[in-house]
Amino acid sequence: MRNILLFLTILLFSVSCGTASPKPEESTGSAKTSENSGFSINLEKVDGGTFSFEDIRGKKHLVAAFWATWCEPCKQELKKLAEIYPDFSDSVEFVGISTDTEELIDKVNEFAVEAALPFPVLVDPSGNTVGSIIPGGDSVPYMVVVDKDGTVVSRHSGYTPGDEAALRKELEELLNR
Repeated sequence: MRNILLFLTILLFSVSCGTASPKPEESTGSAKTSENSGFSINLEKVDGGTFSFEDIRGKKHLVAAFWATWCEPCKQELKKLAEIYPDFSDSVEFVGISTDTEELIDKVNEFAVEAALPFPVLVDPSGNTVGSIIPGGDSVPYMVVVDKDGTVVSRHSGYTPGDEAALRKELEELLNR
């Protein structure tokens, strides 16, 4: 019985921490959208202030990476995003959106500082925004690529080292449209 429980625990952890396909998924629904305005997000930054997609709408595309402090693949992905960020920062905004609860906000900030993430790290302690964007509500890592007009271009579930090369190609194609 203990072995079965251990197996189920490991299985649940690996599924919830995202080992799914790194290939973009088709956009199958609205990501916090309204019929007229498309994608919308408005969250607090972990270091103060707020971030709203409305501030960059029409100016920059968006890469929103959902993560949690307990998820090692999430942290790896954010560090890789930090490496490619300078190549796209003029035309693409990157944000890391923590799915952690309010009690872990200090850990979120600690990781952001330690990893020297050059883009905003947002928090959603209520889970309302995350729940409206991620299928199932909390499976991380999860990434959404949104064009500057607010259309969700792709969704990525899970992270495998090397996925950043495919994201780079995807962003280059988006910029050449």
